[in-house]
Amino acid sequence: MEEISLQPPTAAEVDQYQRWWFTLSAPWKKAFNEAYFQRSSEEMLPDDVLHGIWNAPALRFAGPTALHPNMSFELEDLSGIAGFTKITILVVAHQAIASLDPIAHWLHLESLFVFNNRIKDLDAVARMSNLKEFYFQNNPVESLKPLEHLTNLQTIYCNYTQVSSLEGIGEQHADTLRNFVCLPNDNLRDREVMRFEREVGIRCAKA
Repeated sequence: MEEISLQPPTAAEVDQYQRWWFTLSAPWKKAFNEAYFQRSSEEMLPDDVLHGIWNAPALRFAGPTALHPNMSFELEDLSGIAGFTKITILVVAHQAIASLDPIAHWLHLESLFVFNNRIKDLDAVARMSNLKEFYFQNNPVESLKPLEHLTNLQTIYCNYTQVSSLEGIGEQHADTLRNFVCLPNDNLRDREVMRFEREVGIRCAKA
């Protein structure tokens, strides 16, 4: 986890953090303990650590099958971080997350890494206009349409998904999108790839 220099938390902030902790599900309490202290526990984290988490620009939760895991189990939802407001980089990979809805209001997010999960749709990111990097490969996503207006995207990884059409990525992305990795994808036919590259002018890269 990224360390940042902060002033000590105020009494009001400590109260906020502790009240938040008591609302967490058991898996999320364990997730924070494993990610920060490498311990299998639901024990409340120290006040200064909670303060750091709430003010951190980046969070990372990598499940047990990740190359460099910091968790021994898989999270099934994003409820534990839904109330955060300062995260610009989020990594929740190799988990069992099915929905991004809890972070749909994170309009400040710049980098989102949710590969190797169980996400079926991207509707929750449709208004994340600051998003620059989006890695969601190895998810059963069927449509890229929610990305239509995210014209600040520079990198997209959507290989090993269920997309059969590249509709949603268009000429409006051409000036900024430099890395569009959409192959291999079993449902994505060669004619769709050729049509897209010809009409949109963005190269379909292979992982």
